[in-house]
Amino acid sequence: MTNAARHSGAASVVLDLRADGDRGVLLRVEDDGEGLGGAPEGAGIRGMRERALLVGGALDLRTGPGGGTRLDLRVPTVHASLAGADRPVEERP
Repeated sequence: MTNAARHSGAASVVLDLRADGDRGVLLRVEDDGEGLGGAPEGAGIRGMRERALLVGGALDLRTGPGGGTRLDLRVPTVHASLAGADRPVEERP
């Protein structure tokens, strides 16, 4: 959102967060701004990619279908039984 506000010149930004089948969640951010324009990837985008990798996710950044920029962040979810949710929670004093 910060990148769209600071750099894109967009009139609108759309956020969409949804389940991505059994693979996890998908966050999509699309704006109607100037787009990437072949600009080299800067530290801000590299930082977003690194943070996505830390949680096992993937970041895809490209020109949107109608221009502007589209960012897709896919993050896997862990099935509750694999995460230990099937075990009782210990009471703490």
